[in-house]
Amino acid sequence: MNITHIIKKSLLPILAGAAMCQSCNFLDIDPYITDLATMDSVFKRQEYVQQYLNNVYSYIPDPGALTVSQSMSLPWVLITDEGMSTVKRAGHPYNYFANNELSSDDLYGYSSRWNDLYEGIRKADIFLRDVHKCTEATDLKRQEWAGEAIFLKAYLYFELMLMFGPVPIAPPPVSLDTQIEELFIERDTWDACSDHVTGLLKEAIRLLPTFYPEAGDIGKPTKNSAMAVLSRLTLYTASPLYNGENAEFSGFINTAGVPYLNPDKNNEKWGVAAASAKQLVEIKPADLYTIPSMHNTPRPPVPASDQAAFPNGVGGIDHFHSYSDMFNGVCQLASDNMEILFSRQGTSVNAANRYLSPTITNGYASVNLTQNLVDAYYMANGRTIQDATPDCPYDTGYTTNDSTFSGQRETDGFTILGGTHRWYLNREMRFYATVVFNNSYVPSISTPAASVNLVDGRVAKFYFNSQSGKDLAATTTWGAGAIETELYPMTGYLCRKFIGPEDSWHGAAHQTTKYMAVYRMAEVYLNYVEAMNELEQPYTIDGVTVSRDAAEMKKYFNMIRYRAGLPGITDSDAADKQRMRDLILRERQIEFAWEGRRYFDLRRTKQAVIYENQPVRGVNVDARSTDPDAFHTIVRVNQRAWTYKVFTSRQTFFPILKTEINKNPKLQQLPGY
Repeated sequence: MNITHIIKKSLLPILAGAAMCQSCNFLDIDPYITDLATMDSVFKRQEYVQQYLNNVYSYIPDPGALTVSQSMSLPWVLITDEGMSTVKRAGHPYNYFANNELSSDDLYGYSSRWNDLYEGIRKADIFLRDVHKCTEATDLKRQEWAGEAIFLKAYLYFELMLMFGPVPIAPPPVSLDTQIEELFIERDTWDACSDHVTGLLKEAIRLLPTFYPEAGDIGKPTKNSAMAVLSRLTLYTASPLYNGENAEFSGFINTAGVPYLNPDKNNEKWGVAAASAKQLVEIKPADLYTIPSMHNTPRPPVPASDQAAFPNGVGGIDHFHSYSDMFNGVCQLASDNMEILFSRQGTSVNAANRYLSPTITNGYASVNLTQNLVDAYYMANGRTIQDATPDCPYDTGYTTNDSTFSGQRETDGFTILGGTHRWYLNREMRFYATVVFNNSYVPSISTPAASVNLVDGRVAKFYFNSQSGKDLAATTTWGAGAIETELYPMTGYLCRKFIGPEDSWHGAAHQTTKYMAVYRMAEVYLNYVEAMNELEQPYTIDGVTVSRDAAEMKKYFNMIRYRAGLPGITDSDAADKQRMRDLILRERQIEFAWEGRRYFDLRRTKQAVIYENQPVRGVNVDARSTDPDAFHTIVRVNQRAWTYKVFTSRQTFFPILKTEINKNPKLQQLPGY
């Protein structure tokens, strides 16, 4: 039987391709034939070719989107230990996964992701097959287009791998006389997938431009974009889960008996990861986003040896704005930020931000930051809260005065109000750029005067009886008069990172336009350090020689720390492989908080079983403002039955939807489903 005899037959969409409409989850023959018939006309006109390619971009997942109602949303933050959703229902399904309740019958809002990503790959393949037909365009333009399409194809494959693990590598779009049996293929191994995507990225690097001269091209990939994806991919492939520490997947094998995850540790993979990062590091050796010091920039309490001008020390920059302005809309253009390697310009981040904003700004407050993350941040002198010193104490009690640093209170500065618990003093600047804690000042400049809360004003207070607390949630109506009793910060913390000083969700208010930084140079520096740390011998990969160079590790690790105003690591730190592993994991947790990296870092390093089986903690939001000491008590969050997390090996990847398994008898399900 060939494909022309199949009418509306459930097939493997990755191979035959769904209809052009994203809502179709199976092969519709009539639209498919129409698709083929119109390709020639599409690829004759340059403007149509550009529109077709633009459509392929729409399949890139949006790290700024949190709810499944938002296009191409991602769940990673709220199903790991850095975040928590206070609700559990359609549209907010994160706790189904965090509670280990996910099934192959229903991916709770992510059921179409398998089809979506493969459909994007298919469209990229069609583009690459036919782009040569556009004689209106120059050879250089067609090469640039091809580079973009190859990058997008590699990008989408990597996203599939991150979500589902080893996946089938699809052949090019099939002809109409293809036998149906040829459409059934099994997963490729992780290493085969990694090699395939690596090859695509290297070809994209060859074809893509170094930069785009036109402002309208912001968001298109460059050579550096492809190198950034390659750095992340090769680092993950070298990591324990994919490189010899996966005994829990020993039975996960293909029909030839080959394990889908490599059971044999190969140290050279770390060499490949180090070399991939090093190539980009040598192009951009000190390209972190920074803002010059201001009149009230705090002076970091670091040793004299760390006080040189950035990037060799903490000097000359404002550490709060150098971090916060990348995410909150103050830096309006990705092109103004030399740290950005690839960004998603069209993003639902402002819609998502309402879920992590307090009630005083008309936010929903249902997306919470955990005590686990709050406690990970360092003190200003680089000590942990458990190892704080008298000169920079982690203290009890409350502040008596307001203090503002790094700008003005009503615009760009950060204000710590009187009456704030001293736990939140003397912390590193990334803490203030990320965490909304009790008694936080929230400028929300665009809030109309008539909408400013009459009781708490512009201050986010999370006591039981406060305007952004639990009691008010039990009486506030939303939408069509519904009362949402779960819309309050159950942990006592919200995330500030992506919220700008103007942002508010009251009727006449507005939010600053933002982009989402998907790949940035800070990650490449830490990738480089992590890969070097694991090297057991020197390697030369594609002409790039790498070794475990402690001085090089210190240089690039410390650059991240200096930007945050922290002291650098020492020679003894760099000499200790396990010490460096711990420091790197923590630095990634803090530096990339709520950027979707933590979920994968814990899985690839085999640490999820530790961190995601810990209790979800916060402060006691059942305490009233009359008893602040009771409020500032660390408790296990138990406001609802689902406010817990558990990790087992079946949560390493998402299962493939059962309907897809039924379509393709060779497609093997993830163990545990």
